[in-house]
Amino acid sequence: TQSRSSAASDVYKRQIISFVKESEFQLVETLAEQICQIILNEFDVSWVKLKLNKGEAITGAEGVGVIIERSTV
Repeated sequence: TQSRSSAASDVYKRQIISFVKESEFQLVETLAEQICQIILNEFDVSWVKLKLNKGEAITGAEGVGVIIERSTV
């Protein structure tokens, strides 16, 4: 049902947010790769496209980011 799907989505969001808050990666690319691996391994999906932006990483820029796609096949 919609509410069950929404509840699962909230659990996933909290897990990713917790991981990011606890991480100390220096590179946005490394963090993005690890997030994709969590999604692929723990959330029963076969493909993920992730857009990750580190706001104000460089003075005068809106942010630095990456877009990556990963799959289990």
